[in-house]
Amino acid sequence: MTGAQLSDDLVWIDGCFDFTHHGHAGAILQARKTISSPTGVLFCGVHNDEDIKFNKGSMPVMNARERYEHTRANRWCGKVVEDAPYVTQPDWLDRCGCRYVVHGDDITLAADGTDCYQVMKDLGRFKVVKRTPGVSTTEIIHRILTGSGKGSREMPSLEELQSYSAGPDGFTKHCFVFENDLKDPLVLGGYSFEPQNCKFVRGNFDLFHMGQIEQLARIRAAASSGARIIAVIETDDDCIMSLKERSLSVLSCRYIDGLVILTADQQGPSAEYLIDNRSLPQDNNEFQYLNRDVIVNRILDQRDLYVQRNSRKGMPTV
Repeated sequence: MTGAQLSDDLVWIDGCFDFTHHGHAGAILQARKTISSPTGVLFCGVHNDEDIKFNKGSMPVMNARERYEHTRANRWCGKVVEDAPYVTQPDWLDRCGCRYVVHGDDITLAADGTDCYQVMKDLGRFKVVKRTPGVSTTEIIHRILTGSGKGSREMPSLEELQSYSAGPDGFTKHCFVFENDLKDPLVLGGYSFEPQNCKFVRGNFDLFHMGQIEQLARIRAAASSGARIIAVIETDDDCIMSLKERSLSVLSCRYIDGLVILTADQQGPSAEYLIDNRSLPQDNNEFQYLNRDVIVNRILDQRDLYVQRNSRKGMPTV
């Protein structure tokens, strides 16, 4: 594809997307918002396990298949490009018609110490968005290694909730957000909200992962036409991720139309509308093996490796 065929409405973002947490989701959202056309496409390049190990010195916690599918489940992702090179290459963008790559305002280095985006910067095909502060894969791994930081009830700001509630184009209203009950929404969505036309799925959604996302996708597929899927986020003092992190992670999922955030041990919506995600059948789910304990044990079973990894990134050793 020649330069004349490159489009500003086709944009590239790439990364490891390990855990695909709300910081990743925020970067994907910001990248989508650099596209002015509602019919534009954001291409999300995801690195494979071997390239990550070579450049970072350790395998990602979540395997390639889990990371590919989690990224596909993001509401602002147009297409996933698997096996994207760790050092961003212009010919990969050219194939997709993308003029620009978008990345956060931090430096990402390859194994040889070079900037992964220097080639794209030199070509004038690099755009910067603000990195989401306070969240990283390194921080999540640290909490698991140390058992620290559990049960934070920090709420997302109204600005964050409004931003992550956006529709697939990154701008239009989509998700409703409520706190505790359905009386006064914190964020107004882009449709007429009728509780009787909603499926409320309750859980703590800790370490939001493909096991949970697959359940949401199946509920969406089985629901009647026009039904809305609303996640109900429980307060849980044993959660590794904060209430804010869990809320924004779930809110970025394409299978969600709204969120009810429970604080102070509130009961939430009426039981007649409620589905508990822990009671859903797991049969025939590709990711039925995946849960919080599996993820935690992947790290604890290789404690020394992950301690060394985090130490290289400046995180205090355990």
